[in-house]
Amino acid sequence: MKTIRWGMIGCGDVTEVKSGPGFYKSEHSTLLGVTNRTLSKAHSYARRHGVPRVYPDAAALLADRDIDAVYISTPPNGHKALTLQAAAAGKHVYVEKPMAMNHAESQEMIAACQHAGVRLYVAFYRRAMPRFLKVKALLEQGVIGAVCGVGVLQRQKPAPEEFSRETLPWRVRGEISGGGKFLDMGVHVLDTLVSWFGPITEVHGMAGNRGGLYAVEDTVSASWRHAGGVLGAGNWCYVGRDDEDRIEITGTRGRIEFVFFDDSPLRIHLDGKVEEIDIPNPPHVQQALIQGIVNDLNGICPSPCDTNAAAMISAVMDTILGKSGIR
Repeated sequence: MKTIRWGMIGCGDVTEVKSGPGFYKSEHSTLLGVTNRTLSKAHSYARRHGVPRVYPDAAALLADRDIDAVYISTPPNGHKALTLQAAAAGKHVYVEKPMAMNHAESQEMIAACQHAGVRLYVAFYRRAMPRFLKVKALLEQGVIGAVCGVGVLQRQKPAPEEFSRETLPWRVRGEISGGGKFLDMGVHVLDTLVSWFGPITEVHGMAGNRGGLYAVEDTVSASWRHAGGVLGAGNWCYVGRDDEDRIEITGTRGRIEFVFFDDSPLRIHLDGKVEEIDIPNPPHVQQALIQGIVNDLNGICPSPCDTNAAAMISAVMDTILGKSGIR
């Protein structure tokens, strides 16, 4: 069994606990080297995580013949260029979400990897997390009957740094992220729903800026239809006075409610009764998906990743945000 040797480009916050340890804690996997735009940060990360190699830049990492696969953990404006460079170097690619700045970039990334004969994976890690696999199992077992629709609600207070144009985080700077927090967080929700209910074949949406804290959207409403007939509707607001996060799946016999972005108990409503199922998140939330990718590269079993679905989600987001997309 081959040990997949990973190189990581970008040592941001997400790599400290959520993703980075998964590369050296998964079976038949090791994190061989890292690089970062600020090189001192890469050296610090390597010391703290026991990574043997630090590269001065991405080009040096990609030139290392010992690297089999690359994890791209940069903001979205770097995803396409780095993926194309990695593919040209013959490296498999695992890229953070959103996959790219828009659907056109996503398609270029897929084409480049196909041409080079390397695999491309996107970090929609909830596809492999136990909590979400449990919801999928409940749906497949027909616990709430035939699914009719799904509703999404997310409200979030602005972070302190969002009140000054001088301290805006990259997630609300369109030239870096491609949009606002909806593009950063909403893609996780939509990809998870696609993994349960099939591709989104029709979508309508509106996006606006109500708080005036930054230039990109802060409020979004959307409705959509999955290929299997399930209807969806969602509202997202990132300039409200309180926080709320709720997904509700309605079936012909009952409904499932849960919080998407933490591990509060799942709530199943049937026959006037409520059952709670508590499934804590693992310490490294990306590890299960990383293990699935390693298994896929070793020919053990297919990865839970669906790169074409990730690109389709980019088209859905483009439509909702008023760019070109699907109708």
